Amino acid sequence: MSFSDSEHEESFKNLPVYLHNLRRTNPHTHTHFKTDLMDRFQSCFLAIGWVVHEFINCFLPVIFIGSARLRGNYLKTMFVVVAKDGNNLTFSIAFGMAVENNMVSCTWFLMRLKESLGQGREVAFISNMDDVVSSCVNNVFTDSYHGYTCQSVHKYLCIRVGSGRSLETLFWITSKSYTMSIFEQIFSRLSHDAREMLTNIGHPKWARAYFPIIRWNVLNMEIRQYFSVLSLNQCNVPIITLIEGIREYMQNTFVERSIMAGSLTTVLTPYAQMVLQRRMQKFVGWQATQTPQQISSPLPTYVYLVSDFKTTCVVDLNARHLNMHELVDMVQVYYHADVFQLVYQTQTVHPLPPPSDWEIPEPLMAVLLPM
Repeated sequence: MSFSDSEHEESFKNLPVYLHNLRRTNPHTHTHFKTDLMDRFQSCFLAIGWVVHEFINCFLPVIFIGSARLRGNYLKTMFVVVAKDGNNLTFSIAFGMAVENNMVSCTWFLMRLKESLGQGREVAFISNMDDVVSSCVNNVFTDSYHGYTCQSVHKYLCIRVGSGRSLETLFWITSKSYTMSIFEQIFSRLSHDAREMLTNIGHPKWARAYFPIIRWNVLNMEIRQYFSVLSLNQCNVPIITLIEGIREYMQNTFVERSIMAGSLTTVLTPYAQMVLQRRMQKFVGWQATQTPQQISSPLPTYVYLVSDFKTTCVVDLNARHLNMHELVDMVQVYYHADVFQLVYQTQTVHPLPPPSDWEIPEPLMAVLLPM
């Protein structure tokens, strides 16, 4: 399906009215748009209010941020911010569109994201190395942690060092290391086999981004689902049609997950249950020896020497301040079924009324077609 220039022009003209009514039907929603001196559209930002609220209160504070190309005459780039909920499902936090994918549009989008999350909010960012937006994150979120997905680091490794079965095996073993001590041990072997990579990672420019974040493989999130569901990258879509399609997709997704959440009868989400079961199977045969108390105390200590017959490490369960008799109590609250239910069964993304019932804001700003 193709759209004429007049339809695009009308869509940009109605954008301020649409965003105004979107805020009315979804309270506390953050919407912004930017124009040049001639009132021509440059970029926009949108984050549903309750979605941001649930992310801040019920999610691991780690988000994946990226950009994707739009195949249109006017909109060229889409920015997407997503997180993973307690069932390891992608949860959309914010998105935006721009006429260019450059430092200016990326920085503007990130500034709006920072405003919606609130000042002083601690969030870790994961991005792809070759994405323009990744170079802007540290400039806006100066105190936040920022790193790269395993896939993009693996791609860099193959380009700079070359591919090989032994090197690739070492890389993925390193990325899935469970403790920092094991990570550093295997990483030293990987560095020995790929000295060129070691040189680059050892440089101060790369150290903060590469060293720990190679372990965040579980948070590699796909933003392509927007396009696979809506087929928005295949046609020249007007901006309101694009935003409304994404809003409807978010609404349908949350309704489906609300039904799923209502059917849960376990303490943990299905994903957390699966991971816990796999961990328990992996630990079969390991030996754990409790160390004697160094200081007399009426309370027992839970410090163990744990061995998998290859390596031995000290595990201090006291540091967790939890009931160590139940493995479930050691799982972070984000992965509990009741938290998952709280996210999807308390609110939803609401549709807009028909255009004939839209409220006209005062004053009404003009938005023209971009150059």
